[in-house]
Amino acid sequence: MSWMRYLPTPYLQAVSGMPVHLRRQITEVRFRLEKPFSVTAEGRNLFPDREGRLTTLQNALRVTRPQMEDLLARLTEGSLYAFEDAMAKGYVPLENGCRAGIAGEMTETSHGAVFREITSVNLRVSRFLPEFARPLVDLLREGGPQGVLVISPPAGGKTTFLRSAAHLLANGSRPYRVGIADERSELFIPAGLCDRITGCPKWKAVELLTRTMSPEYLICDELGAGEEAPLLAAQNTGVKLIASAHGSSPKEAAKRPCVKALLEGGVFSLVTVLQKNFRVEIFPAKEAFAWL
Repeated sequence: MSWMRYLPTPYLQAVSGMPVHLRRQITEVRFRLEKPFSVTAEGRNLFPDREGRLTTLQNALRVTRPQMEDLLARLTEGSLYAFEDAMAKGYVPLENGCRAGIAGEMTETSHGAVFREITSVNLRVSRFLPEFARPLVDLLREGGPQGVLVISPPAGGKTTFLRSAAHLLANGSRPYRVGIADERSELFIPAGLCDRITGCPKWKAVELLTRTMSPEYLICDELGAGEEAPLLAAQNTGVKLIASAHGSSPKEAAKRPCVKALLEGGVFSLVTVLQKNFRVEIFPAKEAFAWL
């Protein structure tokens, strides 16, 4: 597990000592300055001791300032400055689609808000489940290219699902050209007909990919405010969009102005709702959003 190399020694020992079935299910590793160290696995917040045995919140390991400094040095390869732009947006991009979210005290400078002190780090573990999106991709191959909106609550598997969809579409006996607008460097795909732009806003990456790479599918994560115009423009070129949005239901997701605008623009023909235990439900958009 390459992400474990970022862990300072006491926490590497703690995670390594956890039962194998739990260690393989870890989705987040959380450090909070002078507060309990925790991991998220199987949907639960767990507190391993130095030997990896699960303990209580009160008896959990506490993150010291030197350990937090060691962690940040590992995450940034010893150069906070090199990651300054990403950190101002609240994260550090890591290899293979992993990402570390950060929180703490910010201050305004002539270049905008920057972190004065980082007091929390959430190491989000990238998972590659190649067959996760198989039900959707089989449907797309049978019925032809279509736009798809993927919905789940935060940490519900959207990024993992999109990574699988990109992999399956870009490989196989009839691969599609897939453009990935990967603002936070999370949608790493090891092989296939994928072209990826990272490190810039999604709308800009979508515009560039559409103009220069002629993708058959565009994939992006977490639709946000103000991104609807370039995504709608991309549809005029014939490229199909697969994108995700937070929400526990289609109705909740449609409360987001960007999502609603794209639905009204006819961008999405299908809606995929991710449930617990990797259950995938697929609906026609007209059925899922009939009330709009």
